[in-house]
Amino acid sequence: MRFAKLRRVISSVFAASPAFTFTFGLLVTFIGIGVIANVLIVYAVIQVLGERQQNEEHRARSLERR
Repeated sequence: MRFAKLRRVISSVFAASPAFTFTFGLLVTFIGIGVIANVLIVYAVIQVLGERQQNEEHRARSLERR
């Protein structure tokens, strides 16, 4: 019962204020884009560090063979 009342209030806020709806939509959009961009950047950094470690191990093995 309480949840239904809260839901009705939230629905009326969204319906009553186009500016709020527009602002909320923009916030969700740009925060979402920021999160996706940060996840991709972190993934790229992890890949680079892993490749660097592999290169160092390969270089060490190559120097041992000489």
